[in-house]
Amino acid sequence: MQTSTLPLFTNEPKQPEKELFITEEKIVTPLVQVLDQVTPSTNTHKQLENSQSFIQSLNDLFPEQEYEDKAIQRAKEVLGNLADEFTHAQLRDTVAEIQFLADSWLDDFEKKIFKGLTLKELLHEKGSL
Repeated sequence: MQTSTLPLFTNEPKQPEKELFITEEKIVTPLVQVLDQVTPSTNTHKQLENSQSFIQSLNDLFPEQEYEDKAIQRAKEVLGNLADEFTHAQLRDTVAEIQFLADSWLDDFEKKIFKGLTLKELLHEKGSL
């Protein structure tokens, strides 16, 4: 019976392995080149028009985003100069927290008045909703 040596058990130095890792450069650089070749170059006015229509399309699809912006604008109007001391994110978070508190306080009040039910729950039980 003839035996052969397996590479696992030999004392021969290993050959350096080829780099098997995929790096960001290997993906991003070719992608940028392909996108530069495939996408037509347009003037900035056309790009601005397209971005405005894209933003409008997103607002049409997700109207809650527009509602959030309106709530932040209203908060800025109410706060006046004090609003300048807050970032956009801080105002957004504050508006959301106050809205949550107002809703929960209103629910608690309705539950006291309507024997443990909110007005929405009460109307739903009656079949109005």
